[in-house]
Amino acid sequence: MSHDLRNRLGGLLALVLGVAMAWHEIWLPLEAARAHAPEVRYQTTIFAIVPLLIVFGLFLLIGGARWPYRDVARQTLTPAGWALMAVVAISAGLSWFWLSSTFTALGYQHG
Repeated sequence: MSHDLRNRLGGLLALVLGVAMAWHEIWLPLEAARAHAPEVRYQTTIFAIVPLLIVFGLFLLIGGARWPYRDVARQTLTPAGWALMAVVAISAGLSWFWLSSTFTALGYQHG
């Protein structure tokens, strides 16, 4: 199996995992809050994991091995890797802010 195909399959797997986790850990609690459940719980770490899986999954699925995101020899990120991490960080912050604001608007407290 070629390196490019492995990257694309890994990207597909990461994307599927990210979407599944988002559905289970973000969408379902949001739907429970909209249904006025007495208590709704969610893990804040999911807001780092889901964007990481989705962003890198899309990157690998689309680009395969075309654009390296890390320098293996120096064990650092390339400019593409830093750009991806910036997208992950912004996505994580915005999604957390949106969900916590939505829960507050629905009358739930978070801490």
